[in-house]
Amino acid sequence: MLVGGLLLVGQYVTDQFSSFQMLHWAPTALIPFFGLLSVLLGVTKPLRRTGGLFCLITVMHWCIHDWKPQTARDHSPQSITFVHWTVEEIDEDRAQATLQAASDFETDFLCMVNINTVLRLPWKEQLNHLPYQKVQWPFLFASRWPLSCEIVLRENHTVTHPLNIARGAIEHPEGTITFVALDCPSDPSLSRMGTSHRIRQALGDAEEDWIFGDFNCPRNAASIQQAFPHHTHAFDRSGNGPVVTWPAWFPMLHLDHLLLNKGWTCLEYGTHRPGVGDHLPQRAQLVRATRELDIRSSEFSGPRR
Repeated sequence: MLVGGLLLVGQYVTDQFSSFQMLHWAPTALIPFFGLLSVLLGVTKPLRRTGGLFCLITVMHWCIHDWKPQTARDHSPQSITFVHWTVEEIDEDRAQATLQAASDFETDFLCMVNINTVLRLPWKEQLNHLPYQKVQWPFLFASRWPLSCEIVLRENHTVTHPLNIARGAIEHPEGTITFVALDCPSDPSLSRMGTSHRIRQALGDAEEDWIFGDFNCPRNAASIQQAFPHHTHAFDRSGNGPVVTWPAWFPMLHLDHLLLNKGWTCLEYGTHRPGVGDHLPQRAQLVRATRELDIRSSEFSGPRR
């Protein structure tokens, strides 16, 4: 109980004050640091042992936090394959390669963020396996079913808390699916709690089925919990292992997230490794929740964070 309380306080403090929020990444960053310290820089046995001990502690923290073996679950509803990809491409050649990689994804719904040259590219032809497509800068949506969306908030990156939010709906045969897509500021000097307050102002008490985007903060950040208290991270339902999305060439941080309301659950959550782009795309198998699925999900995924 005490440890849990201290963790919540730490999450809030590091989200509230920009000078502390980088401590969110400490467990991941300290693994190579202490490993290097114990192997290469330890000139004395005590220093080597201390570095090795701290490296072991941080590895254990990471394993306990991220490794949650799952048991396969049967399901009767048809699952939906979801992919979200923050690409941040700034030139046409890289954007072409990114779109080509996206065209190979086997998915029912795709959201690409910050593919800045997309309006000058033949993206509709490259994503023709997803017939319904819509661009609302900085978001590109593509779906197997009709979709609609609108920009709720659009800001450039010169204001205090730059933020882009889209709200939409997918006309799925089994019922409308509502969603929110976010592109949150990446400046580490900005308070994540400040961004959370802006999200709440724009969306109110969000109840959408899916909420996803580049949050630019860790999975268990207090700012996410404050902005979306009624949603659960897809990782907490079915994630396992080092699900990290940035940087693509050597991913260490989990910046992109998918949240689900109580009407949905996740059968599988992980990432693609397409070899292009700045982030790894997050991929999930989603299904409408039933009483049986909710019980099994709680059994295998542990408590909500």
